[in-house]
Amino acid sequence: MLSRIFWVGIAGLALVTGMVLQGDNWLFGSSDRAIDIGIDRAVDRTVDRAVDRSVDHLQVVGSDGQQIAVPPDTKRAMAEAVGRLVKAEADHAVLRIGDASENEMQASNTRRVAARAEVDRLKEEIERQDEGSDEATVRDEVRREIRDEIREAARN
Repeated sequence: MLSRIFWVGIAGLALVTGMVLQGDNWLFGSSDRAIDIGIDRAVDRTVDRAVDRSVDHLQVVGSDGQQIAVPPDTKRAMAEAVGRLVKAEADHAVLRIGDASENEMQASNTRRVAARAEVDRLKEEIERQDEGSDEATVRDEVRREIRDEIREAARN
């Protein structure tokens, strides 16, 4: 009988220790909430900065496989537009599955079409920038060749 009480006590102690280690704070109170909120905000800011930096270093590749030079602002705008499109598509799918009214479906479809239009607009802007950079590259190449020819002629 005494050994059963001993083992039940050990099991209870293990349960209480597990709850304390997992951070339930029911035993000691919640005086650390302000610290936890501060830590969460600091982590969120760090993650946001890391995501912003990774978007800046993202390589944009066209359909022909060539890398396109895109400014960081355009990359961020495209990432945000794609995020809005994904959210709009997911919301629309959830409404289609559930019992949504006709007005909710129309509003969802409007958001989805607007998000898709924004992504398409940014895509066209990036393609125009790529075409402009191709023209600039060709122009620079022609200028370089002309300079080289002039230098050769001056040397001779």
